[in-house]
Amino acid sequence: MYTIRKANSDDSKQLGEIHAKSWQVAYKGIVPDKILDNMIPEKRAVYFEQALKEEKEEDYLILKGEKALGFICIGKCRDEDKDDCYGEIWGIYLLPEYWRYGIGTKLIKWGLNNLKNRGYQKVTLWVLEDNWSARRFYEKMGFTFDDTIKELNIGKKLNEVRYVLDIK
Repeated sequence: MYTIRKANSDDSKQLGEIHAKSWQVAYKGIVPDKILDNMIPEKRAVYFEQALKEEKEEDYLILKGEKALGFICIGKCRDEDKDDCYGEIWGIYLLPEYWRYGIGTKLIKWGLNNLKNRGYQKVTLWVLEDNWSARRFYEKMGFTFDDTIKELNIGKKLNEVRYVLDIK
């Protein structure tokens, strides 16, 4: 049985571990090794502790018993070209050893339902263009690429692509 609850600053260590480990596996070969090697749980925990204290983001953990397996970050869409009917999945991360067990599906469905209950009619998310595993997952969940691309530079130029889902 899984439970989902809002994260607080006391959860920063777990959030840091999930975020760092998922990045190191999911983005291997996409993001430069130098960036991934620097993505360590302790540094990410400091980020999450501060972000949650300042209420800069809204993270929800999925747990099995007391063990945090992953988290989703949701809220209002941050894209300037979208109006107030758009929510956003800012990120979804699972510990790699829990991938492909349906946990991500449970978590994203929960997030979509939460956003719908807040009155959002559509949801966006951004994913690295070369992260084909994640893109297939989002497409399986009903998201479609809306032809919007933005460039990032994190030691290497990378593209992020935007996906949209109607949740009316």
